[in-house]
Amino acid sequence: FMRKKPISVLLISTMVSMIGLSGVTVNAADKPVELSFWYPISQESEAAWYATMVEKFNKEYEGKIKIVETANTRGESFAYEDKVSAAAATDSLPDILMADGPNVASYANSGMFIPLEEYFTEEEMKDFLPSTVAQGTYDGHFYAVGMGEGIINLYYNKDMLDAAGIEAPTTVEDAWTWDEYYEICKKLTTDEIYGGNFIQEKSGEWIIVAFQPFLIANGAELLSEDGSKADGYINSEAAIETGEYLQKFADEGLINIDPTATEFQEGGCATKLAGAWIMPTLEDVDFNWGVTFIPKQKQDAGSTSGGWTVGITPNCENVDAAMEFIHYLSSPEACASFTKDGPAYPPVRYSAYDLLDDYEEGANKIVKETLFETGHARPVTPNYPIFTQKFSEAFYDILLGADVKEALDGIAEAFDTEWEATYAK
Repeated sequence: FMRKKPISVLLISTMVSMIGLSGVTVNAADKPVELSFWYPISQESEAAWYATMVEKFNKEYEGKIKIVETANTRGESFAYEDKVSAAAATDSLPDILMADGPNVASYANSGMFIPLEEYFTEEEMKDFLPSTVAQGTYDGHFYAVGMGEGIINLYYNKDMLDAAGIEAPTTVEDAWTWDEYYEICKKLTTDEIYGGNFIQEKSGEWIIVAFQPFLIANGAELLSEDGSKADGYINSEAAIETGEYLQKFADEGLINIDPTATEFQEGGCATKLAGAWIMPTLEDVDFNWGVTFIPKQKQDAGSTSGGWTVGITPNCENVDAAMEFIHYLSSPEACASFTKDGPAYPPVRYSAYDLLDDYEEGANKIVKETLFETGHARPVTPNYPIFTQKFSEAFYDILLGADVKEALDGIAEAFDTEWEATYAK
């Protein structure tokens, strides 16, 4: 992308952070400010929530601000991101843009987002979870904010575990070790049932979401601290060990490398890596289920957190009005609504938990503790689009039997080559 020229950003004198707040003058003209807003359709419940919030906002701000929405198909690949890239290349980005958390650095570096930190008070910033702030921050500036965190846990069929005399850990400290989880999956695997399930989709963002915690648990770093180098990190000895561990599950038939989307819900596997969004799909299953923590190795697994964020592009001519909408979407009330009425992601704001009464026990308590204690954003680098694509390809190849070192070397080479060609100064 071409870097946009710097733009001046007007400060809002009064921060708006509560749903339903109206009466703020953002336009002196007779007609309302119209702002274009793009968001992806990756989950129906999430897309429906965005649409509902747009409708509510437009009603409350009638005559002042009107959000014109466009829902974009994403599917199991990067179709939405491809559309955003094409729009950036033709200078046709919308005013307000949704971005998957790890893509924020790329968009910011390319001049597709403007900094927003001056529009949030210090108190508001402290109310956001550290992992949320991390995924929205690049080069010292805060560019995008989310509503919910798609934290990853290990879900299990409690009836199957009970029948095998296995009790799942209820604290991070007691999380299964790699060896313990491997043996459990061996014990639970039968001719009809797989012990585990690692695959939600074979391409796209899921693979790095699912496997990053195992790399972190083994002490492997995905990239250098400044996000500029992959060689020596994603292909380190610790990373190779991690790939070999995961490959073992596929080699020995402990996981299905091409499962149906509802394998766990239908009783086809005993455990499953999944995000909190799976919970609504488990309400009507005919077995008891539970949630535990991702297995640890040298340290606790850094459970992948994050989610879709919203930011403002340089094409926006009324940043104040756009920030009214962003504050509306990211208020504590909205974040709580995102959890209850949207895709069931835990909220990104501490204060939102005070508005929810179901995070003090059971599965939601485990999810909350995972997020608070081990939530870990994906690598912050402008070269993330290349990294996640190559990561997805390589680790699925590893499950299919590819040489682990060669596959990881391939990620490192592709990332570093692209970095030198595009970002190195």
